[in-house]
Amino acid sequence: MADNVMVEICMGTTCYVMGSAQLAGIAERLPEEWKARVTVKGMRCTGACQQAGQFGRAPFVRVNGHLISEADEGKVLSAIREALSEEGE
Repeated sequence: MADNVMVEICMGTTCYVMGSAQLAGIAERLPEEWKARVTVKGMRCTGACQQAGQFGRAPFVRVNGHLISEADEGKVLSAIREALSEEGE
């Protein structure tokens, strides 16, 4: 079986205020069949929001290293679904 999907949620001040605080509990809301294959953790500030919009806007989440800007639960779940399907190939 392939490695787990790694979800890293930026917990820097800007991301936290812009919505990562609500994303922090996403692990409990994952579909049961995903829970053993997905690891969710907080990470230090990526600094992406300080790059003059180059990477988009906060909050930021990484799914298997892929940076998601303006992250919300739908975007994160979609990225996890895509990563899981790539593992299955």
